[in-house]
Amino acid sequence: MTWAELTSALRESGALTAEWEKAFATVPRTEFTPDRIHYEGEWVDRGKDSARWLDLVCSDLPLVTQLYDDGRTPSSSSSMPTVVATMLRQLDVADGMNVLEVGTGTGWTSALLARRLGGELVTTIEVDTNLADIARNRLGGAGLGATVVAGDGTLGYRGKGPYDRLHATAAVQRVPSAWIEQTRPGGLILAPFGTAFCNGALVKLTVSEDGRSASGPFVADVAFMWVRDQRPESGPFDIDDVRHSASGIDPKHVDEESTAAFVIGLRLPGLFRQRVWADYDPLGTGRSEVWDGVSYAHCRYADWDGPHAVTQSGPRDLWEEISAAYAWWERSGRPDLTRFGLTVTTAGTQRAWLDDPANVLLRLGESVG
Repeated sequence: MTWAELTSALRESGALTAEWEKAFATVPRTEFTPDRIHYEGEWVDRGKDSARWLDLVCSDLPLVTQLYDDGRTPSSSSSMPTVVATMLRQLDVADGMNVLEVGTGTGWTSALLARRLGGELVTTIEVDTNLADIARNRLGGAGLGATVVAGDGTLGYRGKGPYDRLHATAAVQRVPSAWIEQTRPGGLILAPFGTAFCNGALVKLTVSEDGRSASGPFVADVAFMWVRDQRPESGPFDIDDVRHSASGIDPKHVDEESTAAFVIGLRLPGLFRQRVWADYDPLGTGRSEVWDGVSYAHCRYADWDGPHAVTQSGPRDLWEEISAAYAWWERSGRPDLTRFGLTVTTAGTQRAWLDDPANVLLRLGESVG
């Protein structure tokens, strides 16, 4: 597939709207993708296999462009074109708007914004100095003079604010107060949001007239890398004083229904989850594990309603809490992701809600950094 063919496919699918089609057509991802990309566990080098490199870059795929020192964990990527188109559509920009992007990465999204609005109206901030330098050179070489700043994006960048739009390309668990303070009243903050349990969803917040809060709905199911100081860190945990029981729900519901998992994460903040195959288990079965750093629980996928399917340890009965949160979602009519929303304040509170900001589910935190 060529870039022109992908652009056409995105338009036909409805992901790419008319106001963004010219930018996509004239700013191909090929110009903002490094010569080495990581896909399905291996590096693809443009110099050694240019055909495969080009095929991947012109496909509707997310591509990892950098790994942490462990050689396994992605630290930068080029997002899936469909997702980029969706986010830019949700950003609701108009001519003359001043935009701050948090998370420059390869510079491709910054380039799209600069093509649409003009580089003088686009500022992008990247925590990785090397990536910022590379993106600055790419943007300059393409004649797209966006301002590229090396720094901590969670602090924003006051130098060219206030902004009409703030666009984040990395996920947060807590919306930074600086983002609210640096976005004008009535302006939008668009950011991937998640919890330690589920990453995540795209939240679209409108800043209040007094500039002290922002509120809005979740508008799409997306998953992004975390901003570096908000990555979930589970830490070690001990399992003792074990209790066994049957499960009231099939654990596959928790792991395979993305909206249910997201809602459970909203109602049970700080709860980590993973799927494992426990070869040390006599039954050799897969299971869903959850823990909060002190309490632990798992539920086997096989015979989940059997008397020993659930194992729990610690002061909390975590699997019962998960089961109750899932049951609440079902009793509420299995509401879609877009019926939920978030309200955040510069004072540090975050509240998730259903249908209306007054219908608060849970206070998510007292400090947003």
